[in-house]
Order: sequence, then structure tokens, then C-alpha cells
Amino acid sequence: MKKQYILLLTSALTATFFFSCTQKTIKTVEKDFIKKYYLSSDTTLGSLNFDIEIEIPTAFANNIVLDSIRATIISNLFGNKYISHTNDSLIELFASDLYREYKADNEPLIDKLDSTSSYSFNYEHTLSGFSLLNDKKIFAYGIERYVYMGGAHGLETRNYYNFNLTTGKLITEKDLYIDNYKDALSQLIKKRIVEESSEIKTLTDLEESIYWTDSIKPNGNFYITDESINYVFNPYEIAPYAFGETEITLTFNRIKSILKPNNPITYLVNKQK
Repeated sequence: MKKQYILLLTSALTATFFFSCTQKTIKTVEKDFIKKYYLSSDTTLGSLNFDIEIEIPTAFANNIVLDSIRATIISNLFGNKYISHTNDSLIELFASDLYREYKADNEPLIDKLDSTSSYSFNYEHTLSGFSLLNDKKIFAYGIERYVYMGGAHGLETRNYYNFNLTTGKLITEKDLYIDNYKDALSQLIKKRIVEESSEIKTLTDLEESIYWTDSIKPNGNFYITDESINYVFNPYEIAPYAFGETEITLTFNRIKSILKPNNPITYLVNKQK
């Protein structure tokens, strides 16, 4: 019986080792966390609500690359202090830390409320982390976050990270585009805004619109697909909050004139020919 157990354990470890060494794309595990923390024993006074659903990288052929990618993702999801924690513990630890801050900031104010006040400390933190493009060369990852901490409204943001699977480093605009690309890319983004708008017909109209046109330029917040580079501008970046976020799709055909030769997405561009 003992010998059989050892054989089974050895087989399992061998299979795990073989899998991790031959995993050519990033493997992820999903983690969910939904919990409500109350400010006090009187549950009507307020609560801090978490709704977290994320993917965490867990396997890849190159462990150094994997560790680098995981560290960048965890840092942007939760902060640098959580990188060293296990995948099973880091979300609850993050939530607990924010809850302590929430109580410390708001408990002293409870006694200042009178019985007629309808004010309550209802805060929200919704977080989603997910993989996008995931092939043998590029791993693209997105983070969507909504935070409400009182006031007129919360803030929703979307941020993206594209990793070179050879190095584990982020793919930047300088890796993709020729020198002095910014003016040309800014114009392409503006043209796409005009094309996708039902009200804005020309670049002149765009200048006179609700957009802050001087701010419409490459912001480094993009994700790569097998057909395009998509830029995302969050609220307040290029327009007032009420206008929400703006996403612009730039197909490879539109940007090919400003792409560097042999850049990290050359293999994807060539597939489109």
C-alpha cells in the first residue's frame, strides 16, 4: 500500500514538472472573492463591499518570465506588498487591509451623525483581472476596477498590460513604433474617434466638441489582439467624467506605416497579409 502511494505521488510530481516545463502559453487560475464588511454592529451605518474576480498566472515554460509577469500583475491589482503572498491568501489579505483603513477613517465620524441623517458609509471595490491575447509570444492582461468611497460618484478604470513572453517584460510603445511616432499616432486616434462618432463628422468638429483634443495622444494604455492595437482612455483623460471611457481600435493595416521593423507584433501583422 505504501509503495503504491509513493508511485502515485511520484507520477503526480513528474506530470506536474513535465507540464510546467512544456507549458508554452501562460496558464492561469481563477480566484473569486465577494464579501461585505460592516463599519459597526449597526449594519445600517455603512459597509465596505468587495467583488473581486481575477486570473493569476500559475504556469509557464520559463519560471523567471512567469515570476516577472505575476509580480507585475499582482502589483497593479493590489500593490507591491502582496507579491510575496500565495495566490490563495493575497485577495483576502488585501480586503482585510482596506477594511482596517476604512474603519480607521470612518469610525470616528459615526458619533457625529444625528438620528435624522440619511448619510451612510457605503463603499464599494469591484475588481476584475483577466487574460486576453495568450499565445506563445505575447500575454495580454486587463484590469477593470470600480471604486466608490463616498461623494457624487465612484471611478471606473480599465488598464492593460502586454507581456513579451521571451523576456517577461512589458511591451511598450517604443518597442512597437518608429521614432517620432506620437504625432502620427495621435492623428490616427483622432480620426478613429471621428469615424466612430455619430455626431462628430470632421477633425474640426472634434476640436469644438466635448473632447479635450490636446489630451488625445498615445497614453500607453493599450491591449494587443491578433488583429489590432486597442487604446483605452479612462474618464477624465480626454473628456469629462460623464462622457465615460473611450476605446479606439487601430487595425494593423492602419498603423503599419509607423510600426518598427521586427517589432514584437510583427508575426501578428504578417498573418494579416
